[in-house]
Amino acid sequence: MSGLVHALRLHRRHPLFALVAATLLALAIGSATAVFSLVRAVLLRELPFADPDRLVWMYNARTERDRAPISIADLEDYRRESRALAGVAPFTNWTANLTGAGAAERIEGTRVGGDFFALLGARAAIGRTLDDGDAQAASRVVVLTHGLWTRRFGGDPAIVGSTIILNGAAYLVVGVLSPDFLFPFRDAEVAVPLSLRDDPRRADRGANFLRVVARLNANTTIAQAKSDLDAIAHRLQRQYPADDARKTGVSLYPLHAEIVSDYRQILWTLLGAVAVLIAVGCGNLGNLLLLRALARSSEIGVRVSLGASRGAIVRQLALEAAVLVVAGTALGLVVAQAAIAAWQTHAPTGFPRLDLVEVDGFVVAFAVVVCVAVVAICGILPAALAVRRLSDTVRGGGRTSSVSRHDGRVRRAFVVVQLAGTAVLLVCMTLVARALVNLERVDPGFTPQHAVAMQLSLPPARYATPNSIDDLYEKLQLALRGIGGVRVAGAVSLMPLSGLLSAIDLSFPGRPAPPPTEVPQAHFRIASAGYFSAAGIAVLDGREFDDRDNRRGAPAAIVSRAFAERHWPGERAVGQAVQISLGPRPTTLEIVGVVGDVKQFGVDGTATADLYIALAQIPPSQVAPVAARMYWIVRTEGPPSGLVEPIRAAVHAVDPDVAASSVRPLDEILAASLGGRRASVRLLEVFGQAAIVLVVLGVYCAAAFAANGRRHEMAVRSAFGAQNRDLVTLVVGSETMPMLGGIALGLAIAWPVARTLGPLLFGVSAADPSTYAAVALVLTTVGVLASWVPAMRATRVDPAELLRS
Repeated sequence: MSGLVHALRLHRRHPLFALVAATLLALAIGSATAVFSLVRAVLLRELPFADPDRLVWMYNARTERDRAPISIADLEDYRRESRALAGVAPFTNWTANLTGAGAAERIEGTRVGGDFFALLGARAAIGRTLDDGDAQAASRVVVLTHGLWTRRFGGDPAIVGSTIILNGAAYLVVGVLSPDFLFPFRDAEVAVPLSLRDDPRRADRGANFLRVVARLNANTTIAQAKSDLDAIAHRLQRQYPADDARKTGVSLYPLHAEIVSDYRQILWTLLGAVAVLIAVGCGNLGNLLLLRALARSSEIGVRVSLGASRGAIVRQLALEAAVLVVAGTALGLVVAQAAIAAWQTHAPTGFPRLDLVEVDGFVVAFAVVVCVAVVAICGILPAALAVRRLSDTVRGGGRTSSVSRHDGRVRRAFVVVQLAGTAVLLVCMTLVARALVNLERVDPGFTPQHAVAMQLSLPPARYATPNSIDDLYEKLQLALRGIGGVRVAGAVSLMPLSGLLSAIDLSFPGRPAPPPTEVPQAHFRIASAGYFSAAGIAVLDGREFDDRDNRRGAPAAIVSRAFAERHWPGERAVGQAVQISLGPRPTTLEIVGVVGDVKQFGVDGTATADLYIALAQIPPSQVAPVAARMYWIVRTEGPPSGLVEPIRAAVHAVDPDVAASSVRPLDEILAASLGGRRASVRLLEVFGQAAIVLVVLGVYCAAAFAANGRRHEMAVRSAFGAQNRDLVTLVVGSETMPMLGGIALGLAIAWPVARTLGPLLFGVSAADPSTYAAVALVLTTVGVLASWVPAMRATRVDPAELLRS
């Protein structure tokens, strides 16, 4: 207890040192704890299911991609024949208009097979989940997520047993899921039964629309299950070549990894960055504590002379350091809590499991482990080194030269650690930042400025025919044109950057049919007249859709440049014909225009071969998908933000049961597509800047101590005619070599570390020489300036006065 009291008194006598040290630690440990809380919630925390490590997402592996949906008939064969699966549960995405309880709201949902919740081992917080009886009877029952229950229904438990209106039909609410439940479709907020028994697609192996969660048998690995399922897939491929020719096998991925895959790389990168920041902070604090211990040589010498053991002195110095570290850790937990609250407010849209990000016992334990490690590195190690050398000096009769050399090596080793860690962090930060700049400069294929985008969800009972879609389109066009400042508006089945896949097989009249495994495909969109003008998509040849493209006119299509170059290289695509099947008979379309390539799956994606057909010629088979997701883009004369509410009001005036969601400027949607990447880069920049501050402080303190220790030497040199610049060069030069060594070590480590960033380095090489040169120049400049200032101060002392002393 007396040692603790002495440590507290020491820090009270030197409050500035204690405050600076604790604050630096709080920022480093707080940052690490906050990022670890994100990693724990998203990547380390198990899904709230029974034996979640046995759950996998099951896909068709096809010649063109390895994540494709599965048909009912194929799934039944896998279920019946596989020896590796304990069960399978199909599901599909689904959207619904929630009406009858305030303004119409578009709800993302999912249709699930009867054994979906049982296979996951999930339970309801109140009420029950869906079961096989609901699916077999095709009952109109629904379960709600906890988030929707609290947001829309105020957390009223009486909602269970009551009905809500979804897509114009009454559904009985049978349960509310637990707060931590997570659907494979992260945005889903409701689940309704998926009945496959009477589905008209049941016998069509080419109707691949099911997503599937599977549970592996105990002691069965993913590789063993894949081998088992691949054998079945190969048999189906041979038995049904018309429908299964391009199905090369089955892909299995851990369910947890699939749900959070888009944030896995970013979060691990951020955790690595804060680990480096802590290492830099440890080097800084260790150096400060070592220098302070050496500065107390007289006090320690007296203690040694009076018989104090090395162990007792080390324990006291370590206790003094531990007080600082514990204070910094406690303050760091406060910083982490504030950072988490800020992240929950400003996190990128769609960040998974955000409500589970918290400072819980596991996160506190992480902070405690970090605290113990920092005490060992920054407290015990410097204390042991300082006491050993100072006690040897006292017992050796004051031989200090070797001690000084050793002390110099130790404190410079701390400087090397700081600079190496900072170099690694700055290289990664710069590479990722340059990649973000490259992404922001990519042409998305449309013009986001002066445009508003929105998604409509139409009540399916009232919008079930092509004529009903045409009627809504005409009425809404008329309403939008009546808004001042609106130039043109158009509709499309899938928005650019939506990431949603809609592919269709192609054939070309007059060309021989390719083998079944080589049938070409296109990304399929349905667009209205005016859509390309509204979206700012360039028409490169021909024309866009207009009044000629109606039900009485010849079927027309517009293709992207990538489509045209792939299928008619060196020829003009306009006037050519392509054949697709969207109904009982194939339809031959005439190409009337070629438009620019559009980024459909992210700005870092490659150009896709896109095929557009006219909304006014929509086939009956496509009415339901368009009614579920109908996107509009409205181009404005000026800034679009002031037209968001008038546009929403126009939709409500045309049909109050049509839910309009995501009504916002198109440039915000483009910016949001990079939201996660941008947030991670900003955090890396903050960590990099913090590391530079720590390096400046560490180099300054080390150089100041070195210059102060050489004041007598500099006085002698000055008395013999040395100029101030010579003395400054002497001090700075002695500190420069370890700095250069640390920078070189950091750059060497940075290269293999940067290679792990992979997809984050869009358009940038992990070995980009300009980045490494820039980091080396910045750190060298910062280090030289940080050591030059104390060297200059040391030369301002009068040599005669110093020698007399």
